[in-house]
Amino acid sequence: MRKFLMALFMVGFLVGLAGTASAAITFSEFPVGTVISNQYAPEVYFLPGTNGNYPIIANDGAMPDSPVLSPNPVYAGDFWMEFPGAPSQVSFDSGYWDTLGSGIINVFSPIGNFIEGLTDTSYGVDHFDISGVGPIGYVYFNSASDPFGADIDNLSVPEPATMLLLGFGLLGLAGFRKKFRG
Repeated sequence: MRKFLMALFMVGFLVGLAGTASAAITFSEFPVGTVISNQYAPEVYFLPGTNGNYPIIANDGAMPDSPVLSPNPVYAGDFWMEFPGAPSQVSFDSGYWDTLGSGIINVFSPIGNFIEGLTDTSYGVDHFDISGVGPIGYVYFNSASDPFGADIDNLSVPEPATMLLLGFGLLGLAGFRKKFRG
């Protein structure tokens, strides 16, 4: 039994070394026009913006992959993303940006403390990779200042199960090391 557990821990460690898997959300899982709130739980909840509207799935011919998640009204507005698992990394594509620096992407801790502010840095589609800032609780997205607005696509959030597997792998490595030292 002990050897089986050690082998299981080593497999977990090797999987962890290969990288953490992400739940890729492409927003093609629901029809265009669907208002989104908790459909992607438990990875992420979407909250309304300042106008009280939840984001909506929309077609955007300017984005490489469509449909996308858009503020509501489409392309011009804001919304919140809440991450109950407090991941250490979140990434997504956003665009189509027509004006540099018009996007507001603010990152907050799980208790609501401001961590980092980002904006679009190129015309077209930008990729945002939020990592190295600690646990992420919320991301605020606002494209209202862009003349034609913008939206998001290909949202990736690390899966908690993969992180757990990595943790077991590290425990296995520690046990393996202790066995050879002892």
